[in-house]
Amino acid sequence: MKANGRVACGGLLILAALSVLSCTKSATTGGAAPSSASMLSTGMNLVNALGGMDGVTKLADAFGLNLAAKPVTSKLLDPATIAQTKLGLVNEIAKASGMAAPNAGVDLVWTLSGKGIDASAASAMTSALSPGADAV
Repeated sequence: MKANGRVACGGLLILAALSVLSCTKSATTGGAAPSSASMLSTGMNLVNALGGMDGVTKLADAFGLNLAAKPVTSKLLDPATIAQTKLGLVNEIAKASGMAAPNAGVDLVWTLSGKGIDASAASAMTSALSPGADAV
């Protein structure tokens, strides 16, 4: 059960990134955002959609700042864990895009496991990712 929760947490962050990207692209282009399936079928991956690894890093940095600013998450995640979470997010986005993880030895699921992340904290983490997409 704990393993499923850890996988779900990591998956939640990736899905949140995809949905935020879709909302952001839809709002900025004035049209419908491409679906995940169409992004993959046209060869577009998440890293490219975020503006390359620089965009992914900006998203992760904004995510980290937002995690630290939210009372729910800052109680559960110390600064070192937030730093590892940022690196893990970069790795997960790279892997979801078919690339090698750039931060060797950092695993998002492992970093967040055992931190007491409940539904409220997971919601706060998801909402911490949304404003980060605006920075990209």
